[in-house]
Amino acid sequence: MIGSGPHLGVQTPKEALLFIIAVPWPDPSKLKKPEEGTKPGLKLLASTPDTIRAWPGGFGYAKLGANYGPSLVAHGKAQAIGFDQILWLFGQDRQVTEAGASNFFIVWENKETGKIELVTAPLENQLILPGVTRRSVLQLARTELSKPTGSLAPVEVVERDFTISEVEQAWKEGRIIEAFVCGTAVSYTIPIIFFNNHMLTIGQFFVTPVKLIRNGDVDMDMLEAGAARGGYAVQIKSWLEAIMYGKDGKENDEWSYIIEGESEK
Repeated sequence: MIGSGPHLGVQTPKEALLFIIAVPWPDPSKLKKPEEGTKPGLKLLASTPDTIRAWPGGFGYAKLGANYGPSLVAHGKAQAIGFDQILWLFGQDRQVTEAGASNFFIVWENKETGKIELVTAPLENQLILPGVTRRSVLQLARTELSKPTGSLAPVEVVERDFTISEVEQAWKEGRIIEAFVCGTAVSYTIPIIFFNNHMLTIGQFFVTPVKLIRNGDVDMDMLEAGAARGGYAVQIKSWLEAIMYGKDGKENDEWSYIIEGESEK
């Protein structure tokens, strides 16, 4: 949305232009597979205490250019040393919020109860975006992962404040199972792919695993941490893809809206 009135100065616009951009996502089955031996996933660099993306009373929960523009300097520095995104932390206790412009999730074993939890930051303090993909992940996890699913143990969904110190402690104690981010278009570039005979580069979408988190001088390997028990991100992503493309028993899912159109020639 762009203010379009004939005025200068800081004020609420009397008129505006609303742009809606619709693009098709390629069918995942048509994507070029990663080269053998490469580990898919994001490398995240934990933010330093002097960089802040969002704060209570601000607009960290809104999809605004002003929400992301100030974070680009830190993002550029992270990319320059081989990282994909910043894992944004907040406050003196260094609460985990978002990864770049994506919602962050971690699956771990609760130290007190021994139960497996899917944990993500809450919405109440308005530090993170209330993404539709985030909501979809949480709803699927609550309805489909509350019971054993294939080789996956049931999980308890938890929305609460948690800190990078908790993540690091769980990693050191071997309680991390996996971490992932989600969003409509996660900012993570995958290799060149071929789609309809055209060569292009796109960002990975929906759900993307996190393979490494660096906090200070500590590198936490998320893929190796719980390799034997992981697979939640892959399962959730497969459900979302099935709903989107109307396949694997999700042809008439309640989330789907079928748009009638001419058949491709």
